[in-house]
Amino acid sequence: MANHLLRADGLVFRPAGSMADVPRDLIEQIKRLEELFTVDTAKLKRITDHFVSELEKGEKSDFDIIQSKYRMPEELKTGNAEDLWEYIADCLQQFVEYNHEGDTNTLPLGFTFSYPATQDYIDHGILQRWTKGFDIEGVEGHDVVPMLEAAIAKRNLPIKVAALINDTTGTLIASAYTDLTTKIGCIFGTGCNAAYMENVGSIPKLAHMNLDPNMLMVINCEWGAFDNEHVMLPRTTYDAKIDQDSPRPGQQAFEKMVAGLYLGEIFRLVLTDLHENKDVCIFEGQNIDRLRKPYSIDSSFLSSIEE
Repeated sequence: MANHLLRADGLVFRPAGSMADVPRDLIEQIKRLEELFTVDTAKLKRITDHFVSELEKGEKSDFDIIQSKYRMPEELKTGNAEDLWEYIADCLQQFVEYNHEGDTNTLPLGFTFSYPATQDYIDHGILQRWTKGFDIEGVEGHDVVPMLEAAIAKRNLPIKVAALINDTTGTLIASAYTDLTTKIGCIFGTGCNAAYMENVGSIPKLAHMNLDPNMLMVINCEWGAFDNEHVMLPRTTYDAKIDQDSPRPGQQAFEKMVAGLYLGEIFRLVLTDLHENKDVCIFEGQNIDRLRKPYSIDSSFLSSIEE
């Protein structure tokens, strides 16, 4: 070995003939270097654990939410499509001017559209049918994204629709950012619906897309339409009347029985029925003309009574 030369970067290293020829100080330096570049099993385990904890920390970020609320005029629900999109664009303009004044960057918009829609792309959605008391002509069967984008462009707002989502889907995904164990998103408000995660392999209608069967897809249940055939849910005469007088009779059977939009009206119908029942004598001798107006009581009134 003493006759072999090792060359590196112009330097010549001549190995010693035996370990006995190596100075003790050099041996100790070599051992020190070995220790510097050696990671034992216990340390690797601690590194792995810390790496996982850092990943979890990064997935549990805190978010600041800035929101504004706008109450939509009732007449828009049965008006024309242009007025609807103009109203939404006007609300967006107010929000941008108040919260992003002077910001020239294009803002990505997640458009929560809480109605049954057919989606082939994330920024695309064809309205199947109106629900929750809406009945606006010229929208069903059409992609709603270009309609909103046209109203946004008319105001020259720095906004681009990045995604069209259902409110249940939005609730599910937003909650998963802060709680990784989230499995289902539910809405119990004006309407009633839920969304959950499902394996693509369990969704027959997507078979033609040849996707990874283990990939996850959000399923929008649209359970507000559960039992439209009226074979299972225990409907009352009040439920039947609400359905009969709604813009879309025969649709959203479950939603019309439990959702916030209809609970106040169910209560109103019960009160007027009791008033006309002479054996009960509720509101006897009182003028209930205002109570006879459909949807004159909203669900918040029921909450106030409960409190």
